[in-house]
Amino acid sequence: MIPSPNLKGLGLHLARPKSQRGELSETMPKRGKLARGRWWARWRIYTRQADGRETAKRAEKIIDRALAEQIGFALDYDGPLNKTDARKILENLIRESNARPAAFNAKVTFGELAREYIELNRPNWEASTSRVNVQIIEDHLVGKLGGRGVRDFANAESDLQHFLNTYVEKQCSKSLLSKLVTFLRAVFNLAVDKGLLERNPARKLRGKSKKRSSNLSHTLEECDRLLAHVSDADHLVVRILIQLGPRSEEVIALRRKDVLPHGLLIDEAIVDGETKGTKTLASTAVMYVPPDLELELRHYLQGLADGPDGWLFPSSRKGIAVRPGNFLNRVLKPAALLAGVSVRTSSKGKLTSALNYQSLRRTSSTLFGAKAKDPKSTQLHMRHADPTITLKVYQQAVPAEVKAAALALEADLLEQKRRREAENAEVRIV
Repeated sequence: MIPSPNLKGLGLHLARPKSQRGELSETMPKRGKLARGRWWARWRIYTRQADGRETAKRAEKIIDRALAEQIGFALDYDGPLNKTDARKILENLIRESNARPAAFNAKVTFGELAREYIELNRPNWEASTSRVNVQIIEDHLVGKLGGRGVRDFANAESDLQHFLNTYVEKQCSKSLLSKLVTFLRAVFNLAVDKGLLERNPARKLRGKSKKRSSNLSHTLEECDRLLAHVSDADHLVVRILIQLGPRSEEVIALRRKDVLPHGLLIDEAIVDGETKGTKTLASTAVMYVPPDLELELRHYLQGLADGPDGWLFPSSRKGIAVRPGNFLNRVLKPAALLAGVSVRTSSKGKLTSALNYQSLRRTSSTLFGAKAKDPKSTQLHMRHADPTITLKVYQQAVPAEVKAAALALEADLLEQKRRREAENAEVRIV
């Protein structure tokens, strides 16, 4: 009996035309419109397996003038790449990737693929997020794995886990470990999409940080000692941080017009030198300012020469606000060290203080919460995110419970100051 032919395998080994135009667009799916002169390209890479079967994988790339010059494409004009030339470059990429698929796949390094991942995702990242993400990918991934070919990772699950374990042993933060795992998986997902790998070797990576989360906050006595070692504008900033608990980027964004009767308007933040809205809708609010703090604020305002839009805490350089990092390192930490607040030895063997903006915000929440009657008042005081709160929140009256707790906290701080001054007076008399 003659066996029936395998119809499914018919023509399996026959060559087929690979003509394709690919896709070219100004917009990336789920990422939005690209900058002028940048184009999102997508095409297929065909690969023949050992058994003769042919598979097709999607490849994608950002095409711009820099890529054109890199591959030696001659442009007779200045400025952004036009769509006609972008189409020609795409056609060249299609020919190259399918004419010699083995060579094309073999020459791609992890570093090249990681940088391509950056270019694909940069349009969807905020400026500050982009800076952090790029630095992590370049320093920790490209810097240590960049020279290896992507195909070398085909069965390297244990190598990647060992690589991650070195960061665990160094007690790296939970945030860094999470980003390393995320970026490794994402880069190798791109490798799978481009047909460079059959499966993602980073899909089962795990990294649990051994570093303990900081819950540092400061006592009422420590706050008093800290305030005793600062003066003038610095004293006012520290009082605002302790009593009102704003974020550092919100304090430096305060303007003269934000000082209201019995309140301080928080509606801006400065991130990486750029003025933006607050972190969440709930963060935009008028914070109740107790009487003694308001008195110090009003007295301070009398010495400022700028108009209503001028910065409340200007830098020594005219026209710009004070920088949070400079204020932390030049004012807060030296004052905390002199006051004996959270003193520790640094990795370089020098005495320093663990005090920072997060610990002061945590302190404000802790001290205020001890005076508040319910957690809701503390949430309103700290302006934690709440989807029901809108930008009109700053037009609402301050709840009586929040005002009462703020007054009680200020009374405690003033009483602590009075005791310290009385003790110092007794010492002088003796």
